[in-house]
Parts: sequence; C-alpha cells; structure tokens
Amino acid sequence: MQHKLVSILFLATLVVFMSAGSGGLRAADSQRNFVVLFEFIDNARGVEAAVEYIFNDMLGPDDQLIIYSPVRLYSFSKTTLKRPKAELISMMNEKLRGDTSRAAQNYQQIIKDMEGVVRSIDSNVLGTGAPDDAEDGVNGLRNLFTRYRMGLVNLQQLRTVNEPALRQIAGLFRNQPGQNHVILVFERESRPIPNHDAMNELHKIPEYSMQSSELFASDNLNAPVNADAMSEFFKQVPLTLHFLYIKSKSNLTTDAVFENSGDIYSAFSKIAKTTGGVCDTIAEPATGLQSVMKALQEAK
Repeated sequence: MQHKLVSILFLATLVVFMSAGSGGLRAADSQRNFVVLFEFIDNARGVEAAVEYIFNDMLGPDDQLIIYSPVRLYSFSKTTLKRPKAELISMMNEKLRGDTSRAAQNYQQIIKDMEGVVRSIDSNVLGTGAPDDAEDGVNGLRNLFTRYRMGLVNLQQLRTVNEPALRQIAGLFRNQPGQNHVILVFERESRPIPNHDAMNELHKIPEYSMQSSELFASDNLNAPVNADAMSEFFKQVPLTLHFLYIKSKSNLTTDAVFENSGDIYSAFSKIAKTTGGVCDTIAEPATGLQSVMKALQEAK
C-alpha cells in the first residue's frame, strides 16, 4: 500500500473544493468541511460500514466532504450530497474497493517476499524444513538479513509523507467558513519476523545478536513528519486532525509478526491531541467515526 498521505492531485482538487465552498453566499456557521483519508491494505476490514456511516449519519445539510482513497480523492459538493444516499454509498464503496486493491499490490508483494525470507531464516537457525528450503550457513544467513533489510527499505518508500504539501493543504482551509476537520483512518501495518525460537538462536550468534534486534524488534527510527511543527501550523489555520488507528487482525502467514506503523501512530496521534482532535485505537473504522462525531457534538 502506497502511503503517500498527500499528493498533487489532492492539493489541486482541494483548491476547487475550497473555492466552491467560499463562493457566492457565505456558508452558515454550522458548515463543516470534512476530509476523510482511508489508508487501508484490505477494503473488507470495515471500510464499507464506515462509508455507510459517513453518508447516513455523519454529514449535516451544510457540510462538504472529500474522501481520499489510497489512490485518489473524491470530492462531494453540497449539490452532490443531495443525491440518494444509497447511490452515493454504492458508488464510493465500489471506488474504494478498486483503489485499495490496486494500491495494495506492491505492498503485498514486498510482504510476501519478506515472509519467504523469514521462513528461510527460521529454517537456517533451527535446522528445520527440507534442505532446499533454507539458505545454509553463515553466508546464507548474511544474505537473508540483507534481503530482509531491503524489504524494509522498500516498505518505507511506500509510506512517504510529503510534509510541505501537507502544509499547503492545511493552508487552504485558512479563512474558510465553518469548521475544518481532517480524519485519518489508518490501518495498522505488520511485518513478518522470525519466530520466538529462531530469535533466541539468533541472539546466541555474536554477529547477529544486535542485528536481529535492530531488524526484527525495532520501530522505524525516522519520524514520518515533524509532529510539533505540524501541530502548531494546524492550530493556526485552524484545522483539527482526528486520527483513527485501526488494529485489524494480521493475515500474515508467518508464526510471528511485528507492528510496523508505530512511527505513524506516534506522529499523528500527537498532532490529533495537540489540535484538539480525537485519537482512538479501535477494531472498526465506523466505531472511530462515531467517536469523532460524539466529540464534535459534546464540543458544541
């Protein structure tokens, strides 16, 4: 899944969205400008129920909406939102299914390759499996560690946050009528790691004791965005970020997994809390959206 959380297309469409919102008669104070970003690997994990909630329960008559899939965005003006809700829900779910499937292809291939590497590491250090299932010896293990490290690099390239563009997008909300809310619905990422017995054996090998902890039990060291600076910028707009961290069940085939999105959680949960938004860790996206709307009602 390609986590480029902002894009030039997003920026261009937001310009149109904001221009439409501010043209003609000034919108009522009750207007809310929502941008909902779905960052998911599998659309089946509660996304469709979330879309139903957005159109059936979340939006008011004066609200405007943008939904951003992992591939592109969809803008809904007040006029568009007057169409039958069932039609909008069906259309949006169909688009999200296709977008999510296309965006996940590269991500899933990298994960699949890393699963193969992990199984070979398990076989190497534990002596399990058929001889052709393992890359034997120290040289084989060194090669497997190199391949796993490359997998981590490839994953990181798929989850880039363009901070300057994010600032530009936030700036577009400045002086717009109504309340401005960005809701990031982010599915937790996991990556395969060697099983418990293999990790114990790796820690006994001097050359790989430190390396195994670094590769298989450490978060990404580089923050995806400067959370402090971005929080202050959002507050000046003003714009509220809500961060919904969806802890879906992993479908990886290895015995052990490691959460690979702790850096995303750390940065965006901090921005959400600083801007007065909701930060919630839940199993279902619709539940998180309900928490956001409850908070907005209580803030009135």
